[in-house]
Amino acid sequence: MQQQTFWQDDIFVVKLSGKMMGGMGTAGFHDDVKLAASEGCRRVAIDMEEVDWLNSWGVGLLVSAFTTLRNCGGQMILAGCGPKVMAVLRMTHFDSVFVFENDVNAALQTLAAPSD
Repeated sequence: MQQQTFWQDDIFVVKLSGKMMGGMGTAGFHDDVKLAASEGCRRVAIDMEEVDWLNSWGVGLLVSAFTTLRNCGGQMILAGCGPKVMAVLRMTHFDSVFVFENDVNAALQTLAAPSD
């Protein structure tokens, strides 16, 4: 798994690619989200468009990031999840936990909208 991070205004964006199956290259994901949250970030978009596959370890990474943000009053949106990724999330029932958008631009618009 590879990742790139950047800020879009005050929204932290993590672009993931490859397979989310543990191993090298995955340790930094949750650390980056925790660091952003500790610096006051409350809105994170995870661009999943180039993620080919994830296993239970990858789901665990997403849950950890989600929990970190939720515990500090933040929100996270998964953007661009492909059919294989969605199949795993449905099978594990996390499709009812996470918020999804079709692409990262839609996620950014949703996160930028004023909260009710």
